[in-house]
Amino acid sequence: MNLQYTKVGQPIRVLVVNPLLPASQLLITKLLSGIIFGMNDFIDLILLVYLNEMKFANEYVQDLTSCAFPCFNTIRATSDLPSIRDADVFCIMTNFVNPNKFDFYQDSDEQFDSLYLALKIAFALGKPLVGEALVESKKKTINKNNHPIIVCDGFIIMDVLNSFCENIPSKVFYCATPLRSIAKTILSDYLKVECRDINDAYVWAVNDVDFHVEIATPYLIYDNVRTGDACDWDGMGKEVMEKLKLDHVRFNASFMKREFIEKVALTSKENPYGCIYRAAEVSKTIRYIWQSRSDRDEEEVFTSLGVISDGSLGTPKGLPYVLPLIIRDQQWTVNKRYEESSHLRNEIKRINQIAKDHHFQLYQYCKKFVDENITKHAFLPDTQDSESEDSFYNMGFSTRTSDT
Repeated sequence: MNLQYTKVGQPIRVLVVNPLLPASQLLITKLLSGIIFGMNDFIDLILLVYLNEMKFANEYVQDLTSCAFPCFNTIRATSDLPSIRDADVFCIMTNFVNPNKFDFYQDSDEQFDSLYLALKIAFALGKPLVGEALVESKKKTINKNNHPIIVCDGFIIMDVLNSFCENIPSKVFYCATPLRSIAKTILSDYLKVECRDINDAYVWAVNDVDFHVEIATPYLIYDNVRTGDACDWDGMGKEVMEKLKLDHVRFNASFMKREFIEKVALTSKENPYGCIYRAAEVSKTIRYIWQSRSDRDEEEVFTSLGVISDGSLGTPKGLPYVLPLIIRDQQWTVNKRYEESSHLRNEIKRINQIAKDHHFQLYQYCKKFVDENITKHAFLPDTQDSESEDSFYNMGFSTRTSDT
């Protein structure tokens, strides 16, 4: 008789912001199918929508319930702004055209609504709980050993949340990045090998075009570089070079520092943020983080993700960066494998000023935005007085005021 069993923990509470977006719906399908957390973890799913979207959200809840996903436990839709103790995982999905770089000269409804959403959530998450709200929130806390994580779809939302969320440590914020996947894809195409054969990619970045990437050596995981052989290069052994019909004149360390980076930048500039790609990157980000804190794994995870810098490697503390991380349990540290590289130090110095300038400009823009559109409530309809202060108001269709 086989008496083996797998321990099933408490349901994971996942709150998805903007669940009606196509990218969010793809992400939710992955969540409930067990692709992200595994088949042995059930999901209590919370869908946060605007008040005027509740009808569509409830219909969506019925659709999801009817699908009988294997990891489904409970699903509900709400328009109430969340507190930090309402979920174990917050997935903040936005409608920014490029979630990693704010366009200060564009004035579209989508950008306006996304920024308003980010700021309202920031104020709600950072608001301290008191009285009955605190007591009720403690009752909701299921996974007491896990600190919540806030996973964003890009730099913009992560920077805004960190800047305007009071009382929340910066280490709970993460965001997805496409650069790691792009770098491995570009190199695999150039070498004409499978992408899965490329070694780990290490990324340092402040957006999609200002970055540095290193591929761990040897570049192919099955390569066996003999360091004692003068003919061997630490990036690729002589035998593999001959098999792939490469030569040191065209493929060498100089190529990886210049032409390779240019090829990655050329692809990332095309803004690959379709709904499928965005959902895939966010789901991978959540899986990397949760894998390290699973009771069944308890292993270190090595990857590159967007975080709020702790000051490592000479980066300004408190600013958003993509950094190579070592994640274990509920903590992350920066992987310092290449910290002695003079080329990397020079690249970090270059992108530091870009990070400072963008953060300062975004912060000042948000302060003005808050004063004009949230503090004064100039654009909200007159019917707002009859609604709860903790709800999203009608925004998706008629939230903009005139320019006059």
